[in-house]
Amino acid sequence: MNFAPNFKIERLTQKLVEIDSAINRSFICKDDQKVRALIDSRRNLLALLNAETSAVGIKMNDATSSYAPIPGLVNQIDAWCDRIKRIELSTVSYQNLEFCDLMLDHILPKCWNFDNDVIIIHQPQSTHLFKAVQNRGQKHIIAYITGDGVHADLKTFATKNKIKLSTSIQDLERTISLLQTRAQNVISISCDQDTANAKGVKTAITDAVTAGKRTRIENTVTASKFGKSWAINLLKNLPKFQGRKNLHQLSITGVEDAVIVASGPSLGKNINQLRDIKDKVFIITALRSLPVLNAAGIEADLVVQLDAEDDKVAQQLSPDPLHPIKNLLLEGTVNPGFFAMPAKNIIWSLPQHFFDVHKNFGTLPTPFNVPSVSIYGLCLCQFLDFKNICFIGQDLAASHGKQYADGATDLLPAHAKMSMFQIEVPGFYGDTVLTRNSYEYQIKRCSEIAREWRSNGIDINLVNATEGGAYIPEFDHMTLDNFITRRQLNGKKTNKSVQFSAEFPINADSVKSYLLNIHAIMTRISVLADMIIKLDNEAEQTSGLQKKKRKVIQKFQELNDSTSLLQIAMQDEIAKVIGTSRTIETVDSYTNFFAKIKENATALADAAKQ
Repeated sequence: MNFAPNFKIERLTQKLVEIDSAINRSFICKDDQKVRALIDSRRNLLALLNAETSAVGIKMNDATSSYAPIPGLVNQIDAWCDRIKRIELSTVSYQNLEFCDLMLDHILPKCWNFDNDVIIIHQPQSTHLFKAVQNRGQKHIIAYITGDGVHADLKTFATKNKIKLSTSIQDLERTISLLQTRAQNVISISCDQDTANAKGVKTAITDAVTAGKRTRIENTVTASKFGKSWAINLLKNLPKFQGRKNLHQLSITGVEDAVIVASGPSLGKNINQLRDIKDKVFIITALRSLPVLNAAGIEADLVVQLDAEDDKVAQQLSPDPLHPIKNLLLEGTVNPGFFAMPAKNIIWSLPQHFFDVHKNFGTLPTPFNVPSVSIYGLCLCQFLDFKNICFIGQDLAASHGKQYADGATDLLPAHAKMSMFQIEVPGFYGDTVLTRNSYEYQIKRCSEIAREWRSNGIDINLVNATEGGAYIPEFDHMTLDNFITRRQLNGKKTNKSVQFSAEFPINADSVKSYLLNIHAIMTRISVLADMIIKLDNEAEQTSGLQKKKRKVIQKFQELNDSTSLLQIAMQDEIAKVIGTSRTIETVDSYTNFFAKIKENATALADAAKQ
């Protein structure tokens, strides 16, 4: 067994001993401001110690065996933090900074990392609570404001102070999913004066945080794998957005029912019934399922492609010339080869992650942040205002040694192996079926979305008519024949129409200007990276040299904050360092990290120049 001491843990415990002594002295002097600052430092130190002990696999009790608080001090700290219970009623107001601080003294956990953990403030009455939280050094703050309570001054303050604003529970969930932090704790503070509503809101926030965290994990895994290709693809695809439709321009009329066609093994069971109602429903399908539909004589109304894929796959695409695509929806991060596919309309969309692109061109992001094509299709149907949504071929499991329907790998290759399907889940027919990690998550996420929509009063009929595969809780389960009968589709008259509103403001000049600016930024970042590497390799690291290095790093941070591209391209490295990856690493040196920065910045500069 290794009995070597962990010097970082020793330093943290020693600092805790020093902080405790300082708190004890401040209690004697009755200096509340100093006590507050010291207790917050203690919270942060305990969080750091907890993270360090977890990282090295040491139990907290073992790690803190050499640390013993001054007798009675913890009780004194608890009593001091609970002073809000004893204040006069006249002081109870979120317009009062002293009350806000007392509230935070009481609410903040004993173990709290001000750099990583997250505070959600629901229905703030003024900017005072924001200011109190920021004065404590809190970095990640979300304002969750619903209804008509979004005051202009709160919006302005939030924007200026990098406070994220969410105006719906779905928006809050998406915000959580996009946070770049290794948050161990998320707390919410409700300023809502409707106390009867408080319990339901608290539950909704908790559910949104849980779902957002799950999506963030899945998105981080995907972004870590594809982040660099996404950023490079976007730069190459930007010129292709000109003259093309955007998702937010799309609307559907003349039909009430949508069928989302996935490419699971059971798709063949429903293909004939789908052909019979193809003019009665709006058919959305993943690009992978297209060969199966074409073979059955079914023309999809909207075909979706989200996965970036590599150059080899994109170059080998061979769409059926006898069945041209009517409407092809592409996320802007896909391989440029997909934009060359023959289609009557190519529609593009772009995730919220690319904030600078949307700000520069005045465009709106994809209105949902989801981890899969199936959930994308589900949210897209709700966005398009369909009230009846039916899954077919959405097995989310393997069947008889197959993960795809026959023909579903003719256009795009399979990426998962059958050996990955080892998790038992309830099946459509009441038995159990085998699925894999990502599919198991998708099943849970579909169920969560269904519950969220129902709790928010969104009236949607969700049906899983996949005759096989996994059972999806919160969905109705029936055969496609039964769905057709229930909705009386055979006798229904429809006049299906796909329409587009006015063009989005993207033209050749605006694209050229943006790409030139990105090329200049990335070129400058490469120069700064070289400077930092040179300074980091100086033999004598004097205080003056350290100061110069910090100034250069600050210039890099300012440039990096102006664009999303480098952050997305380096998602793998960033996720490992900040702790949102499944693999945690530390930065060996500025030299190693900035060498990776230069490599990625150079690749982005080259893509922008092309």
